[in-house]
Amino acid sequence: MKLHYLGTAAAERVPGIFCNCRVCNIARETGGRELRTQTQTLVDDGDLLIDFPGDSYLHLREYQLNFNDIEHLLITHWHSDHLYAEDLAFRMEAYGNNLEKKLTVYGSKVVHEFFNRAFELEGMTDPARIEFKELLPFEKYTIGQYTVHTLPAVHGRKEGDCLIYLIERDGKRLFYTHDTGFPTDEVLDYLEENHLTLDAISLDCTGQGLDYVGGIHMNVGENLRLIEELKKRALCEEKTINIVSHFSHNGGLTYKEMKELADKHELITAYDGMVIDI
Repeated sequence: MKLHYLGTAAAERVPGIFCNCRVCNIARETGGRELRTQTQTLVDDGDLLIDFPGDSYLHLREYQLNFNDIEHLLITHWHSDHLYAEDLAFRMEAYGNNLEKKLTVYGSKVVHEFFNRAFELEGMTDPARIEFKELLPFEKYTIGQYTVHTLPAVHGRKEGDCLIYLIERDGKRLFYTHDTGFPTDEVLDYLEENHLTLDAISLDCTGQGLDYVGGIHMNVGENLRLIEELKKRALCEEKTINIVSHFSHNGGLTYKEMKELADKHELITAYDGMVIDI
């Protein structure tokens, strides 16, 4: 399984669209890996796309992608930096020509509501071009070549409207945890009861080195606590790859500073464009 981190920032990006903090000014001056766009991840060169933020078009251009080749889009939640459905509406016949594949979008009931709103505004739908399939928490689905376990995130309304995912393919398992606070015991119990030993974890690290990030995101301290809890439950091993991503400028650390902190704990700091095999 291969992960391509197209974007690794929280909603405002780095530099923040309207911000003059230290981190944002360093990003403007330095460029490179200090620059971060909204979080989006491509799995196995396009077999599965996770999230569709407003920066998707930028990612398409930056990495020479063709979204017309992608048939499965998994949405974590309904915030606009993870679902900008207005751009998905451009798959309609008036905008997109010569499409040979259908795109299926997957997410919670609330995500479906936001998806529908975009198409209602356009006044068009076409299930032959794009359709939505609702996912329920604590279920297992076959999505393309993947087995996907749906787990409720500690985020948004905290009512199963936001999801994190356990994604399996060819004996590899990825635990994708953006956006969420520390997972509930119910989620951890599900992983343990189903013996879902992890090859990689993509950890929400919105808060970076901060002591507290409001309970709906995580920081390095909570990332390490989660890894230890997973080890206690025999779900995480020394060989498990632990990646931190989804960074906010409000976390207070530049890419260089975040990497120095993460390296001390053998965590991999994601950056826009990073590709990693698991």
